[in-house]
Amino acid sequence: MPKDRPYIICLMMTSLDGKILTEKWGNAPAIEKLKDKFEEVHEEIGVKAWIVGRTTMEKDFTEFAKPVIKKGHHDVDRKDYVANAKAESFAIAIDGGGKLGWESSEMEGDHVITILTEGVKDGYLAHLQDIGVSYIFAGEKEVDIKVAVKKLYSLFGIEKLMLEGGGHVNGSFLNESLIDELHQVLLPIADGSSDSSTFLEIDPKVKKGGATLFKLEQVIRIEDDAIWLTYKIK
Repeated sequence: MPKDRPYIICLMMTSLDGKILTEKWGNAPAIEKLKDKFEEVHEEIGVKAWIVGRTTMEKDFTEFAKPVIKKGHHDVDRKDYVANAKAESFAIAIDGGGKLGWESSEMEGDHVITILTEGVKDGYLAHLQDIGVSYIFAGEKEVDIKVAVKKLYSLFGIEKLMLEGGGHVNGSFLNESLIDELHQVLLPIADGSSDSSTFLEIDPKVKKGGATLFKLEQVIRIEDDAIWLTYKIK
């Protein structure tokens, strides 16, 4: 186990060609049933803290709610705000620009932590404090993932963290050697869309080194011809 950050497990559900945008797969009953495999595996792994990027959070959870900027004059220090360090579970968003619209301090029963940069508006921070959303700063203009995960460990005691997309967020963790274990739920469908994201994507401008080598730990065939693959970093 890492000593200064959580042990990080990446979990993603993909088509046979590695695509992750499920809305492109249609809504046939058989397809809808397959989409449930992700939550089934998530629950079986049982990690109580999960993290996603802004795009995934607003698409799948906050329903594109606009950010709330509290009116009036507010001077808010750029200090981490820990509203509930003792929560049993955490929903964590990477949202450097403060674009997510939060209405509650909980997401499906999990305490919300949002990861920001120092450039967000004071009124946005004032609103987060009002509703009890925890936030941490991890960079002045761009989110520093390494700083973020260390703070999740030191401020909230998060020892295991489930990384669940999107593709660019997963890729940023991979690029910084911050994935310890990888779980791929492989569904028996082919996407074929040339414009659909894969589950690990790194901008060529920032990519470090070559490919990352993993070791296959387990292969489980689950119902409906899906396969659950488990890898650990080699």
